[in-house]
Amino acid sequence: MSTVHFNKKDLFTLLVTQLKTGAWSQLGKTPNPLTGKPEPNLQAAAVSIGILEDLLFKTAGRLSKNEDKLLSDAVRELKLSLQEESDRKPG
Repeated sequence: MSTVHFNKKDLFTLLVTQLKTGAWSQLGKTPNPLTGKPEPNLQAAAVSIGILEDLLFKTAGRLSKNEDKLLSDAVRELKLSLQEESDRKPG
């Protein structure tokens, strides 16, 4: 088994990027990597976005400028997309 080397300073960015990527997939904006087809799940997307938003509030004032921008932009973009998809969904 090979050892994966990473820069510990990049872990926060990796975490946000993974959660953001998952949320985009849950919104149906990117295809499921296993099926190659979009599979929207707005409830799951809302949970992922909620985790990112909670992370934003709980880390307020403790992030670098770049980390704060990455996280706040992700939350804003995802919440807007979730609202748009929710408005589009019938019922």
